[in-house]
Amino acid sequence: MIQPTQREILEVLVEIYEKDKKLVRGEEIAKQLNKSSGTIRNQMQTLRALNYVEGVPGPRGGYIPEMKAYEALGLASIENPIVVPIYREEEKLDGIYAQKITFKNITDPKSCSVIISLLGDTRKIDDGDEILIGPTPVNHVIVCGKVIGRDDTKRELLLNARSITSIPQGKVSSISTKKLISLTPSMSLQECSKRLVGNHINGAPIIEDDKLVGILTESEIVKAVSEGKKTAKAKDLGIRDVYTIDEDSEIISCINRMQKYDVGRLIVTKDNHPVGIITRTDILLRMIQ
Repeated sequence: MIQPTQREILEVLVEIYEKDKKLVRGEEIAKQLNKSSGTIRNQMQTLRALNYVEGVPGPRGGYIPEMKAYEALGLASIENPIVVPIYREEEKLDGIYAQKITFKNITDPKSCSVIISLLGDTRKIDDGDEILIGPTPVNHVIVCGKVIGRDDTKRELLLNARSITSIPQGKVSSISTKKLISLTPSMSLQECSKRLVGNHINGAPIIEDDKLVGILTESEIVKAVSEGKKTAKAKDLGIRDVYTIDEDSEIISCINRMQKYDVGRLIVTKDNHPVGIITRTDILLRMIQ
């Protein structure tokens, strides 16, 4: 069992090493922990004897963490780790990243607590802060909540989780609608309305010669009727700036694109030709399956 001071040293060592992937000098650790270089050297001798660190002597020497150090800290040594960011009030916190997420009291019907193990200085975050962690690389887990506790020695935060979501893995093509209901530029207002209502949809792309030229939704039709534009054609009413996504894109890329442009649907393309459509509802249905 390592002592608190040794744990602090190992955490800083791992943090710096994971960032730069090179030998870490004792002076760097001493500066970050506000301790003397002599103290760090003495502790490193012990940690080295216990096989927690490997040391390289000399002016250009330094230390690297052994696998045992990661195990002692409850961390994983990953060759090419993905940075899992932390946000406070939509602002990304620099130099502090999530390393591990542990769910607590999941059987409690009223609340769910989450322990976030960090790389970086936990003192950058205060009790009461609303933070967002994620997404994680594989399952795209995103955790939002209020900080209700902090352990600077273990570099852990305790959150009262407000929401926990996981974006499903997979390609856009796995959940998009393959049967593309479309309009032509010359279709009348009545014909467009009939096609949307008949297919129980509130919007459809306008396609001409297998090319996407616009999109028409119920909103544009209702507006045209209210303005007395009864003879208008689909080409006159359709929105020309249409947002698309390739069918081989990941679902999370689709969500990011929808959020960026504040839209609820994207036209799915293959080789730049429209082949389907994906909506927020499609994604939500996949998330609850």
